[in-house]
Amino acid sequence: MKRRGVLKVGVALAVTPLSFSRDARACDGHGNWETPPEKAPEKAAVCERLVARIGRNHGHAFAIVVADVLAGIDKTYDLTGTSGHRHTITVTAADFKKLGAGQIVRLASSREGGHIHRLFLECAPAVDPPERVNACEIEVAGKDEHEFVIPDAHVRAKVERTYDIQGLAGHEHSVTVTAADFEDLLRGKQVKIPCSRGTDGHNHLVFIRYPRKG
Repeated sequence: MKRRGVLKVGVALAVTPLSFSRDARACDGHGNWETPPEKAPEKAAVCERLVARIGRNHGHAFAIVVADVLAGIDKTYDLTGTSGHRHTITVTAADFKKLGAGQIVRLASSREGGHIHRLFLECAPAVDPPERVNACEIEVAGKDEHEFVIPDAHVRAKVERTYDIQGLAGHEHSVTVTAADFEDLLRGKQVKIPCSRGTDGHNHLVFIRYPRKG
């Protein structure tokens, strides 16, 4: 799937910004790490809105708001939306605590009609900073809904980095973009990189392009 710009599918906005203590080693909200991740001074995680996304969606809706994070108690949500069938999801107090600490929470809905939906939750600022905005056109082969963000600053720095590309998938992969790959991107070339192998031995090819400005 192609991902350009900010990943904002199914965003639920809230009106009251909250600040939480955040683990300095947490990722940037899209699973992106520099290699190796360095411990930085602790800073507050601002929760001005919740990004709530449903994988392989066909009309479902996830009405979760920042006030639910503040309440911090188990809550079950009806995901029916405009679809023709019902799913539910329970977000626990522990999940809300993780959200308040700036962590991504991934969950699976109840099963209905022989299928489930995977859900992605994170707190975010009201306006996405540059490091949350994708400067590249990225396609991860396959149908597992893997995705990640490469901000403009990463491309221009031309420093090797490893990215967590899990996205909405139920399993993890990472991909390493080398300094030479960034050089190729800046020259307008598309790069093709295999991601790490999953626990079952499979992997995906990742295609990245950095569109020329203007």
